[in-house]
Amino acid sequence: MKITIADVAKFANVSKSTVSRVLNKSGPVSQETKEVVLNAVNNLDYRPNQVARSLATKQTNTIGLIVPDIRNPYYSQACWHAERKFQQENYTVVICNTDNDDIREKTYLQVLLDRNIDGILSIGGEEDLTNIINFKSRKNIPIVLIDRDIQGYDIPSITLDNYYGGMLATEYLLELGHKNIAFATSDFTQAERLRRQGYKQALQNANIKIRKEYILSHTEEVWRSGEFLDAIIQLFDSSNPPTAIFASNDFKALRILSVLKANGLTIPDDISLLGYDNIEFSSMTEPALTTLSQPIDKMISDGVNMLLKYINNEQVDSNKMIVKPKLIERDSTKVCR
Repeated sequence: MKITIADVAKFANVSKSTVSRVLNKSGPVSQETKEVVLNAVNNLDYRPNQVARSLATKQTNTIGLIVPDIRNPYYSQACWHAERKFQQENYTVVICNTDNDDIREKTYLQVLLDRNIDGILSIGGEEDLTNIINFKSRKNIPIVLIDRDIQGYDIPSITLDNYYGGMLATEYLLELGHKNIAFATSDFTQAERLRRQGYKQALQNANIKIRKEYILSHTEEVWRSGEFLDAIIQLFDSSNPPTAIFASNDFKALRILSVLKANGLTIPDDISLLGYDNIEFSSMTEPALTTLSQPIDKMISDGVNMLLKYINNEQVDSNKMIVKPKLIERDSTKVCR
């Protein structure tokens, strides 16, 4: 026999309207009464009719989570934190992996709209923000961006200071005595572009020439497939090879690490290697990877809280937050000799 809201009200010795207010968070209820009702719900294993509940509250308790490449451990970790945080708030998450494709992103935005989601959390992504801008201008659905920002538009965001991070990483290598520093990137995401700008600025500040041949720019698929191998070998066969490589994320750094070791180079004795993101695997490699850490768990937590406040029409103190990365020094870098 199916348990109804009337059964919960009888068990808790309250009215059906009180049960409804507790479950839908739609009105004032004392903490004591709330606990009694929730205890009744648990004891009776009551499951509200989600369709009826959505019609009553005009919410589906569903969130769209957009990421550019879930194969990248950084985005997998971000999804894990986001899903757990939303689940704690009784929201279901629909994960949309765009594969760094703006057409897929546009399609997913429409899919989420058709599913009547309550809000969207977009983590990272490409430089072109046209899809987000157009969607936000036409639809009154809350959106919060993580590690992606739109200048000139009032779209909430929590971003890492990637320009500062690019400078910090490069300045660290310069302090170790490295002058020939290569930069590995795809330049597809906004974050990577800013890290590249920071890298260039640090070299300019040190009066060091920026060498085009030191910029290893390939698509994500090339970095993933290993087709960048020839470019790496050619760079080290040149008359002026780099003594250090700064990779725009840990995934690329680990790919480079594997290739260098396979070709007989020792890290950091032959070349220093520095990553970005401080993914879990970065501390497990041999040698452990020097990298830049960003507090992705806190960024996601703050982003979730911000989005839920917009969904519930609550006051948001600031809709633009900037976080600075920190250098994590491990074993893949050393003084240049």
